[in-house]
Amino acid sequence: MAHASSRRGPGPLAPGSPKARRDVRRAWLWLLMLLPAMVLAVLVGDWLLRLQGYDDGYDTVPLGATLLAGGVALLVLIAPGIAALLFGLRARRRGAVAGLTPALAGGIAAVGLVVLNVVSLIVSR
Repeated sequence: MAHASSRRGPGPLAPGSPKARRDVRRAWLWLLMLLPAMVLAVLVGDWLLRLQGYDDGYDTVPLGATLLAGGVALLVLIAPGIAALLFGLRARRRGAVAGLTPALAGGIAAVGLVVLNVVSLIVSR
C-alpha cells in the first residue's frame, strides 16, 4: 500500500514540470525567430522611410526620419531575443536549468544588435 507521502506528482514549480518545459521550448522557438525578424526589420525600416518620402536614391536622410524608421525596425529586430530571454528566465525560475542557455543567447543577441545599430548610426553621421 502506497503512502500519500510517497506519491510524487509534479508541482507547479517542480523541476521538469510541464510549464517549465513549455517555457524552454518557447524560448528556443523565439530564438529561432531572429532570422525572420532580420528580414522583417529591413522591410519595415525601408517601408517607413518610403512612407516619409525617402527612397533608395537619397544619399542623406534626416536624423529624425532615420531614428523613426530605424527605431521601429530595431524593435522588430530585437523582439525575438527579448522574448527568448524572458521565457528562458521564467523556465529557470520554474526549475528548468535548460532555460538559461536560450535566455543568455537571446539577451546577448538583443544587446549586440542594439550596440551594432547604434554604432552604425554614429559612424554613418
